[in-house]
Amino acid sequence: MKLLMFSGFLGSGKTTLLLEIARRLAAGSQKIAIIENEVGEVGIDGQYLRQEGLEVQEMFGGCVCCTLSVDLITTLKKLDRLVQPQTVILEATGIARPGDIVPTVQKYASMVDEIQVLVLVDGPRYEMLLEVMNPLVTAQIGAADVVAINKIDEMGEDGVDRIRTSVKDLNEGTRVVAISAEQQINLDDLMGALQ
Repeated sequence: MKLLMFSGFLGSGKTTLLLEIARRLAAGSQKIAIIENEVGEVGIDGQYLRQEGLEVQEMFGGCVCCTLSVDLITTLKKLDRLVQPQTVILEATGIARPGDIVPTVQKYASMVDEIQVLVLVDGPRYEMLLEVMNPLVTAQIGAADVVAINKIDEMGEDGVDRIRTSVKDLNEGTRVVAISAEQQINLDDLMGALQ
């Protein structure tokens, strides 16, 4: 089973992109499941994804990188036993640090044979978020296999280039794809980077 871990600050467009990636994987005959991690007690995203016909497990009241890490392993084992998906998409909270989650999954979830971290950055707000939420944003990007710069339809090419340079300065090994999840721009390129 492959685990695709989604991270990105609140409002970056995670749910919109997750839904499109899930649709594309399902259209390619992949069996997928989604784990939604919500800090609060109510999961709006999970309800929405279920309406789209997707298998969704929700984890409330904390973040999978700390207080819910045991629940994540239990949930992965349950999905493996009951659903047997080829890919599990984990939409972590906006405050998650994927670098803290990966070692736990590698150690305790033997059914997961591949982990990929996708970090979605909000293009128009990137520089502000980097300044205000620096340790969190840099930790997310530092753990990313792929960084998607979202909302490029709201930005100029110079802004996209500045973000690309900044991301590469933080994690030179990551692949960077500039997209618009809402407008479905460059999503084929992103799917290619996730293969």
